Amino acid sequence: MTLPDIPRLYTALAEWLACLLYLLALRPRFGRVGTVLLGAGWLVGMGAFLQLTGHVPLVWWIPCMMAAVAAMYLFLLLGCELSAQDAGYCCARAFILAEFAASLEWQLHCLLWPDLPGGHPLSLLLMVAVYAVVYGFVFWFDVRRMGRHVGAIGASWRSLASAVVMALTAFAVSNLSFAQAGSNTMSVFYIRTLVDFAGVLILSIQQEQLREARLHEELSAMDNVLHRQYEQYRQSKENIHLLNRRYHDLKVQIAAIRAERDPGKQAAALDEMESGIRMYEAQNKTGNPVLDTLLTAKSLYCQQHEINLTCVADGHLLDFMPTADICTIVGTALDNATESVEAIPDTEKRLIRTAVYAQNGFVMLRFENYCETAPELSADGTPRPGGHGGYGIKSIRATAQKYGGTVTVHWENNWFTLRVLLPETQK
Repeated sequence: MTLPDIPRLYTALAEWLACLLYLLALRPRFGRVGTVLLGAGWLVGMGAFLQLTGHVPLVWWIPCMMAAVAAMYLFLLLGCELSAQDAGYCCARAFILAEFAASLEWQLHCLLWPDLPGGHPLSLLLMVAVYAVVYGFVFWFDVRRMGRHVGAIGASWRSLASAVVMALTAFAVSNLSFAQAGSNTMSVFYIRTLVDFAGVLILSIQQEQLREARLHEELSAMDNVLHRQYEQYRQSKENIHLLNRRYHDLKVQIAAIRAERDPGKQAAALDEMESGIRMYEAQNKTGNPVLDTLLTAKSLYCQQHEINLTCVADGHLLDFMPTADICTIVGTALDNATESVEAIPDTEKRLIRTAVYAQNGFVMLRFENYCETAPELSADGTPRPGGHGGYGIKSIRATAQKYGGTVTVHWENNWFTLRVLLPETQK
């Protein structure tokens, strides 16, 4: 029994919906109105193109399919902020997904109503149901987990080539029977649907591998942040110990000099020196030795780089946290702040404010720094890598979540604010 081929408008709608999944999951290039206009224009244009080329000779069939795939690629590249290889990778996945959805829907149509035309209400209702199930499941299970920042997919040229080869192979095998038999039988539809499904499954597995590789890179970067902060803490502790011993020696020398002479001016100078030493000894005495070490080290660094760092902290509130976690939160936050303000030419604007205090049953760690340009944030509120310590803030968030805490970032009136809120019951 010869069966009718898939209506071209059904294919156009399937390809449009496959691309729409990525527009919903990834970062759109235009606003809502622009995206809607672009999508509507593409759907009308692609529907007209496929309808006009529905009865072309076999020799023109492949060029027409290549043109349709190129249109999908341009739609994704224009609609989302994607790199060339990411757009190509999404296009390969969207194309084979559209082939599977259209083949499955038409196979069910031919099983249920082989004599009904494609425009019949029952056929349209079946198309809506099948497309809703297929695309809804793919979006929920796979596509929605993609990040909305630029480079979220992270497809290399090698992974792009693999995806294209797999998509082309699945498409060629699924359509081979049509070219050989010259007729559409139910067995051909079975083969086509199964091969397209295999292509979708293989590309989904590849996407999961890419996601795992990206997560591994992020975890490695976060681990490097943790290691660097702890090493900085150890080095700072040794340096501050040497400084304290040196200042103690100076106090002994001053006492010896005062015992030998007592001129008025010399005594006044010595009193001033001793007062300065006492001020140094008193600074950054928060009650938590780890926090004291970190703040003292950062204060010395800020003095060398003309950065104004002010701090009001009750270190006892952090006594429940081990050294590594305090280093991760405080050290990373201050590193991000100093790195940001160091880029400001005007030294009067190199300002950092830090506070640790109790608030409504919580421990609040607040880090603020002057920042004239708003950082670019990802969907979860984290600055993307390369912008105000993206990986560092992820490390801070991961540490805070160990204690049931939260991390928020905010930029307003040229001030960047990082807040870490921890339950005070952890004490």
